[in-house]
Amino acid sequence: MEAQPPEIDAPATAFWSLSSSSSPTAKRTRYASASSVFAASRPRGWAELPEDFVQSLVARLSSFRDLLAFGATCRPWRDLLSARTPSLQPLLLHPTTDSQRSPWFHQWIVFQECTWKLSDPWRLDNSVAASSWHSLLSLSDLRRMFFLRCSYGHLIFCDEDGFCIVNAFSGAKVVPPRLKSGNFTRVSYVTLTAPVASADSHLLVGSGVYLFQWRIGSDSWSEHCPKVLLLKIEQMVAFKGKTYALGSFGSFCIVHLSPSLIIQKFKLVFEEDRTEDLYWTNQKTWLVACGDALLLIKLEAGRKICSEVEPIQFKAFKLDSLDAVNKKARWVKLDRLDNWAIFVSADIRCEALPCMNPERWGGKSNHIYFPCYQSQQPWAAVKLWKRYNDLARCLQLVNTGIQFHRLESTWILPGTFPRSGQR
Repeated sequence: MEAQPPEIDAPATAFWSLSSSSSPTAKRTRYASASSVFAASRPRGWAELPEDFVQSLVARLSSFRDLLAFGATCRPWRDLLSARTPSLQPLLLHPTTDSQRSPWFHQWIVFQECTWKLSDPWRLDNSVAASSWHSLLSLSDLRRMFFLRCSYGHLIFCDEDGFCIVNAFSGAKVVPPRLKSGNFTRVSYVTLTAPVASADSHLLVGSGVYLFQWRIGSDSWSEHCPKVLLLKIEQMVAFKGKTYALGSFGSFCIVHLSPSLIIQKFKLVFEEDRTEDLYWTNQKTWLVACGDALLLIKLEAGRKICSEVEPIQFKAFKLDSLDAVNKKARWVKLDRLDNWAIFVSADIRCEALPCMNPERWGGKSNHIYFPCYQSQQPWAAVKLWKRYNDLARCLQLVNTGIQFHRLESTWILPGTFPRSGQR
C-alpha cells in the first residue's frame, strides 16, 4: 500500500507568497531599544501570530486559491480555516477540451487524452470569466479503471485488481490491500466515511448483502452482513456526529461504525404523501448537510405537457423527525435555502456541497449550481423551486445527476476540511 497523502491537500507553499507581498515581521527602526523589545517578543513562526490579526486576515480573503494556501501554511491556520469551511466555495474539476459540450457527447473522454482544470466561481471585479488553472490531477494510469464515487475531495476507482483512492487536488493515491472474500462478487456501492486524513476514516464497499470495511492505513478488510434486506447505499453524509445514508427502494439509514457496524433503516415519508414526492421515483437526489439542517435536494421533471420541453426544477426537503418505533423518517418541504447555495455535480455519485453566504464571492443564495460545459463559464445556477421550461436550460440540466462510466465535471473541496454540519 502506498503512503497516505499528507493532511494538507494544497502544496506547502507559504501563504504570503501567493496572496501578499508584505512581510509579517516589523521593519527595523533606528531605535535600538524598540528593536530589542520587538526581537524578544515577536512571533517565531506563522502559528504564533496573534489570533485577532489572523482572524482579520482570513476575513478579507475570498479567492479559494488564497484560502487554500492560507490553510496550508500551518496547522493552527488550517484549524482556523476549518471553522469557516461553510463559507468556502467549491472548485469545479472539469475536463479541458476544444469542444465544450455536455457529457452526453463526451464519448471521446479517455484519461490518457484528457487534462483537467480547476475553476473557481469567485468573480474578480464582477467579471463573467472564471478564475481557473490546470489541475495537478493525472489519471493516465487509471484509464482502464471504472469511476465509482467522489467523496471528501477524493476520487474512487476500481478494476478487477482492486481499488484506488485519488486526492483530487494533489493527485496523491492510496491503494487499499486486495479484497479477498468469497462473498465479494461485484461492487454495488462504495464511499468514504470521513476525510482520508482523519483517524476514523474508512472505505465502505457494498457487494450484494455484504458490506466490507477498510480502515485507511490498515492491512486488512473486515466483513459484515448488516441483515438489512434490499439495501444499496447510494449516498452517505456525516451530520452532527452521526452518519446518515440514502439507500435503495426509498430507504433512509443511520450507519453506526463503532463499536460494531450496525445499520438502522427508515422509510422516507414526506409531508405531502404523493407519488411524485417519493425520491426513488427520480434518482436525481442528493443528501446534503446544510448548517443545522439535513436536506434532500431533488432534480425533478414536471408532468408531461403538450410541448417539446418538459418543465424541470430543483426541490428541497428538510429532515423533520425520526420515528424509531415505526421506522419512518419524516421530511418537510423547505421553501428557501436562506443564505445558502448548493453545488451538485454531473454524476449523482458525487456529493453535494453547501456554501454559506455565496454573495461574498459573487454568487447567489437560494440557488443550485451545476456544471453546464460552457467554455467561458463551465457552470450555471438555477433558483430553488423555480420551474424552467426553456430549451437551453433544460438541455443543460438533463445530463445532471446521472451516472457515467468516466469521471465528469464535479465540485470538490479539500478532503481535510469538514463539511457543513459535521462536528
